Amino acid sequence: MFFTASALAVIVLFFLGGTLSGGATKTAGDFTLGGRRSSSASVVGILLGALVGGASTVGTVQMAYQYGLSAWWFTLGGGLGCLVLGLWFASPLRETELTTIPQFLRLRYGGPTAATAMIASILGTFISVVAQFLSGIALLQNAFPLSPELATLATAFLVMSFIFAGGLRSFGALGKAKILFLYLILGICAGAAWLNGATPGALWNALPFHPFFTLFGRGFSKDLGAATSLLVGVLSTQIYIQSIFAAADAATARRGALLSALIMPPLGIFGIWVGLHMRTAGITIPPAQALSHFIRITFSPFVAGILWSGILITVIGCAAGLALGIATNLVQDVLLPLAGKRLSPRSVLQANRWAVFLVVLAAAGFGLLGRDSLILVWSYLSMGLRGAGTFFPLVFAVLFPERIPARIAFASSAGGIATTLLWPLSGLGGEPLFAGLAVAGACFLPTLFLRPQGAAPRNF
Repeated sequence: MFFTASALAVIVLFFLGGTLSGGATKTAGDFTLGGRRSSSASVVGILLGALVGGASTVGTVQMAYQYGLSAWWFTLGGGLGCLVLGLWFASPLRETELTTIPQFLRLRYGGPTAATAMIASILGTFISVVAQFLSGIALLQNAFPLSPELATLATAFLVMSFIFAGGLRSFGALGKAKILFLYLILGICAGAAWLNGATPGALWNALPFHPFFTLFGRGFSKDLGAATSLLVGVLSTQIYIQSIFAAADAATARRGALLSALIMPPLGIFGIWVGLHMRTAGITIPPAQALSHFIRITFSPFVAGILWSGILITVIGCAAGLALGIATNLVQDVLLPLAGKRLSPRSVLQANRWAVFLVVLAAAGFGLLGRDSLILVWSYLSMGLRGAGTFFPLVFAVLFPERIPARIAFASSAGGIATTLLWPLSGLGGEPLFAGLAVAGACFLPTLFLRPQGAAPRNF
């Protein structure tokens, strides 16, 4: 009773806050970019609100329970991605005054490259939304006697409640509160694990070095692929770049990305500590439920409800942000070019909301079908698909805007995503992400020796 009451109270407070903060959302620009008035803190809220979710919390504890320190790659790689975004990409992207990554690529290379990058972004991001549903289902089933179907429906309803009314305006406000709350929750959990005997020395003595105390416990290639997928995924995902486009100016965007790079990695350490403690405690439980179970058995029902609700809010917020990114691509890069002049501003706003609804509904279906799979595997695949189709065209568009022919960018984007998708069917070893990035990057090698030819895109 006390668990349920405290958990529901926190969830209701967050969603009321989102509804109130999104009350001024009157236009599609407010819904997708918050009116381009976001502060550095709001950029952090949007960026980490969408990046830190089930994979960084439930998924990290799950993988640490099974493999140990290699679970750090999601938050460590995400932090590195934010660092690169802040140092070299935030300012030039924000100065364009655009809304989506495909719009930026269309400006540099023309329509075909923008289209393939959009497909890669939507497909990869959708997989990540599914990963958040897996986390939400696991959390709800551990805390309440719900069937998989009811847990899935409840997750979908909560995601819609988070984002449907206010869009990016409410998401930025809730994202800041979410990150602060999450730091508090995971810090308390890691501290409780320490007090329960999970000191560094005790963990070291109880567990073998491999796989638990190496960053490559799942294998060098697999874990290096995880790190790479995060780095390139951060630079290739609509909602993360959308946080940059939403900033008040270029300097604000840069500060927000750099702050995110500092904030994200420690979250993974907290989660790993909990996962290792659960492993040494000899508790046998489905790994996806390790974090939720730890909270339930460690704290009083009232406190456990508060902590559990914070983890659920983290998952829901991440899914909502990613769904918003997909909806923005669908409306800005598909609907408006086809029918933009025939749509009123109110119709465009409603189209954004319906796009969010359809994305969430589809992700719920896939989440129900794949609910027994490893959450971080979905997340790494998601980042890899986004990166293979978008990373190199975007990097060269920012760093060498007058050097790259449009046909080269298109070959890189199309070749990267096709190779990543087809590589598992080839029977060859290695990570699909490496193969896709190798093909995508190889297309650009000859251009390093070309003379600049003007910034306007060349059609073919």
